[in-house]
Amino acid sequence: MKLKKNMARLLSLVLVMGTLAGCSNTSSSDSDNKTKSAVEQRKENNELVVAVGAEPEAGFDAITGGHGSITKVFFSTLMKRDKELGWENDLATNYKVSDDKLTWTVTIRNDARFTDGEKLTAEDVAFTYETTKKSSTEVDLTMIKEVKAIDDKTVQFTLTRPMSTFVEKLGVCGIVPKHAYDDNFKDNPIGSGPYKFVQWDKGQQVIAQVNEDYYGDKPSIDKLTMVFLDTDAAYAAVKSGDVDMASINGDLAKEEVKGTKILDIPSIETYGVEFPMVKNTGEKTDSGYEIGNDVTSDEAIRKALNTAVDRQSMVDGVLNGYGTVSTTGLEKMPWLNKDTVLDESEYNNMDEAKKILSNGGWKDSDNDGILEKDNTKASFKLLYTSGNYRQELGLEFQKMSKELGIEITLEERTWDTILEDIHKEAVLFGFGSGDPSELYNLYYSKAANTPVEWDNAGFYSNKTVDENIDKALNCESEDGALKYWQKAQLDGGSGASAKGDAPYCWLVNANHVYIVSEGFDIGTPVVQPHGGRIFDNITEWSWK
Repeated sequence: MKLKKNMARLLSLVLVMGTLAGCSNTSSSDSDNKTKSAVEQRKENNELVVAVGAEPEAGFDAITGGHGSITKVFFSTLMKRDKELGWENDLATNYKVSDDKLTWTVTIRNDARFTDGEKLTAEDVAFTYETTKKSSTEVDLTMIKEVKAIDDKTVQFTLTRPMSTFVEKLGVCGIVPKHAYDDNFKDNPIGSGPYKFVQWDKGQQVIAQVNEDYYGDKPSIDKLTMVFLDTDAAYAAVKSGDVDMASINGDLAKEEVKGTKILDIPSIETYGVEFPMVKNTGEKTDSGYEIGNDVTSDEAIRKALNTAVDRQSMVDGVLNGYGTVSTTGLEKMPWLNKDTVLDESEYNNMDEAKKILSNGGWKDSDNDGILEKDNTKASFKLLYTSGNYRQELGLEFQKMSKELGIEITLEERTWDTILEDIHKEAVLFGFGSGDPSELYNLYYSKAANTPVEWDNAGFYSNKTVDENIDKALNCESEDGALKYWQKAQLDGGSGASAKGDAPYCWLVNANHVYIVSEGFDIGTPVVQPHGGRIFDNITEWSWK
């Protein structure tokens, strides 16, 4: 199996590099090019090749999603993130919220055009949001009751309930042209972003050219080629000079590679273990999935694990120093309740963790190294998906838990196969967005047992938390909601944090690490969320 996987990676790399070589701008008259490296030629031609990981299965349709930050290459959004995860205008020039907080009226600029030359209007915005609400598997717009174009420059959103975080939705949908949206759009996208789509060689690469009609700051890079390679193959391609930029992990970043440099970009990408919060009584979800776990539903188990885990050793050993400790999942967020942060004496404290378990009634009566309580062994599974440090973090978590007398069995799954057990076993999740309503998705009781199975997968329920989240959503602005998001984490000794009910054991924040060709400047990227937004400042990229 390993041999087949390695051969597949090699074949993929050979195909892509062969394509890139065939696309180079050399000719019989360009004798000087024979002595120039591929990187030097691309720099001279103002071209760039970037490895972007997996090929988007759904193509490049901004409505169906699935390609993350690449949306910002081809499409515009109403709002966009600034450098500190705040908001600034993109297509929008301003927005107003009605007194009852149910109507958001957005005015858009009048100088935006799609790459087919047609003007972008409010009708396109309304069409994008209507179609996304009906068909997207990536973007939740169920809070929209109605969206309509008032005139060419004005679009009006009517919500089903007040929602202070609706501004987040204004920054997530890439606007598509109503006149050109059809079944072939995903293969030949038309947007109004900084680059226009040129071609997609499926299984290999997608090529983009600068959009000369872009209303914003023009990109410096004329031609952008995005190749689909996994981490190892992408790293090898940068080393060989065939690719200029690739995302790598902290382990690969240790090696010095001539002609390259490492970019270490702080992120809000955080990893943590989510616990089923109710006992297993045989109850099932509407989808037929079993709910509950008799071990993790015990608060002493959750509190002890939060207390015992040596997070700094995970940062040093698993992330190779490219990250920071996380005990809240929210360390870099303005809505963090600072009173919930565990200090160094409150974690990596095995003695205190053992005391918590003992006081909670967990004893090793048969001396097999595994605690038990009421004839239940302190044993459960920890499910995880491949990639992004998850297995390594799981192994460290397993090792530390064993020292406590808690037996954890690691089990790798895909997101499809994890769903059947997502409510009855612990799961190692990755999160991190600039959207405070992620707290709703993680901890609001009514977010459980919905079609989005990973929202509140542990069936956490706390009346005080729900009340504070409701108050946060009912505020007119995100700033006004901050105090309620903070109270949802801890309010009078109760809340969705390690110092409250401990529905999660947060572990680390992982920086985003890239290897790039010398001479390539990425500018100042936005703070990177889970999954990355590396293309968000693409107009700043340049060869120096």
